[in-house]
Parts: sequence; C-alpha cells; structure tokens
Amino acid sequence: MNFFGALLVTATILFHQNLVAEPQHSGGDWKQYNLKQILGRLKYYAFAKIAQSVRKGVPFLQEREIFPVSCPSDFPRLADHFNCSFLESGKFEENPAPKENLSRAYSPDLSLPAAVPISAKWYEGSTLAGKGALFVPPKDGDKSELRLFYLNNGKLSHYVSGDTIVVFDWQGSELRTILEVKVDDLLRPLGGREYFFP
Repeated sequence: MNFFGALLVTATILFHQNLVAEPQHSGGDWKQYNLKQILGRLKYYAFAKIAQSVRKGVPFLQEREIFPVSCPSDFPRLADHFNCSFLESGKFEENPAPKENLSRAYSPDLSLPAAVPISAKWYEGSTLAGKGALFVPPKDGDKSELRLFYLNNGKLSHYVSGDTIVVFDWQGSELRTILEVKVDDLLRPLGGREYFFP
C-alpha cells in the first residue's frame, strides 16, 4: 500500500469514529447547555413568562387524588417525584385500572400491589401559562414539592421543583421536547439540558 492509500484508510477510520462518537440529537437523549447556550433556548420556550408564573404563584385549595401511571419507555427521568399522570390535568381523578400501560393500578387481585393515589391540591383559575395549577407535596426522600402549571388545553406547560424549572413543548397532543433549567433563588437561569423525543 502506498502513502496515499494509507492516508485514505486512516482518514476514513477517523471520520467514521467521529460520526459514531458524536450522536445527533434527533431523539431520545439529553443535550447539555451551559449558561450562554441555555439563554438562546429560553427565548423559544418563552421562559420569562414561565418564570413569572412561578414567582406569582396561585392559591391551591381543591383536594385532588392523582392515580400514578407508568411513563412510556422513551420518557426521561425528571426532577424529583414527577409522574406521567401529571402530563394532562383532565385525567387527575380517573382511576386508571385496568389499562395495560399502567403499572401497579388498582386491582381486585390482592396478590398485586395496589397503586396509592398521590394527594395533591388544585387551583382551577387562570394563570400566566393558561388554566389550572397543581401542588404536590414532597414524599419521603424527595427534595421538594412540585408546582405544576397547565396550558388552556389541559397539557402540562411547566413545573418547578426546588432549583429546577422543567418546561414541556407540545405539538398538538405530541410532546416534542422537555427543557430542564437550573435556576438561582431569583429564578435566573444558570444552565440546563433539553430532551429530544425520537
């Protein structure tokens, strides 16, 4: 093999390794952002309005029981005790048994563990995000409570837990991306990451 042939083989191997080593963010993974990068993404998500809705808060008065459901396999693990039953406000008091996609739903079979409803408080009125908000107190081992805010169509807009605000981007009924933003005490962004669904 001559010099040019060896150079071509080496270049091909290096190029192939670079393609394998740097996966595209086309779905199913997190992309990390530093402060400068996250500021660019926050404009897309209208983060100033979201942070203002968290600052303003709402009075949570109505008791609710939320029946936990399992998340789809491509759904990421989110801050604290987030459960996929929080994704739509219209399904809070529905007992999910006996749907197949649920884990540990209520069941008359005593050999199977029954789902324990999540106790929460609901606000029915308007918010800066849309309509309705949910307060879920911390459970054993959780860092803090969840405060969830909903769009007018009942889909989850965003939630706050401790020093993290998690924002959901919907296209119709499909969840496209999730932005997780670390914030300081004044809700100013410090950095974050974004999840892209496949």
